[in-house]
Amino acid sequence: MKITGDYHTHSVFSKFHHGKNTIEENAEVAKNNGFLAYGVTDHGPKHTMYGIRKKNFKKARDIVDGLNKKFDGKMKVYFGIEANILGKDGKIDLTDDQIKMLDYIVVGYHKGTITNFVQYFIARNTKKQIEKNTNAYVNAVNRYNIAFFSHLNTYIKVNVKELANACAKRGTLIEINNRHFNFSEQDMKDLLDTDVKFILSSDAHKAKNVGLVDNALDIVKKYNIPLERIVNIDKVYIPKPAN
Repeated sequence: MKITGDYHTHSVFSKFHHGKNTIEENAEVAKNNGFLAYGVTDHGPKHTMYGIRKKNFKKARDIVDGLNKKFDGKMKVYFGIEANILGKDGKIDLTDDQIKMLDYIVVGYHKGTITNFVQYFIARNTKKQIEKNTNAYVNAVNRYNIAFFSHLNTYIKVNVKELANACAKRGTLIEINNRHFNFSEQDMKDLLDTDVKFILSSDAHKAKNVGLVDNALDIVKKYNIPLERIVNIDKVYIPKPAN
């Protein structure tokens, strides 16, 4: 098994050296790996420590466009953002103008994000809290054209089956993250009982780790995830457009 593209990576535009390499350096590693696609997805701008600066959206867009000219169809390069859910209504930390600059949107939740509804995102795994979290994620699915959700259950818990059913209706994927895997045995059973599809991602913060999905592939084998339900194995994945 081999992925054809890596769609969740970080560059120096994730500020304070959270991403260690440039988009160009990351893309070169992806190309050298024989990938047909590469996507950069720096952190949404309302992450206090690592969020992309607003002025860098245009810079990243121009870099990605330049790389596509350079590679001339040999590998497609995409500009995305790993946005953050801000509250119960499902709004994320991207403006309409910023979304227009993107090829696709990845959504998750990270500690350190400035939110308007902090009380809805606390790490208590009570039934009531999980319901609130799940509703916020479902609202995001229905509000935006989200390509996939990143590392679910890493910081806050959701009802994965309820969210997966909403994702399946909207063509939104669930990520199997090489660095963060927080699904229980029951979570995986519930996910596989739905029609949702999956994407494998490195979540690389260094160029040398772009395309590294060994742990994710082990999870595929362990839970017998059908390969036809993984969008970037043995076929090219074109992300759901941001708008």
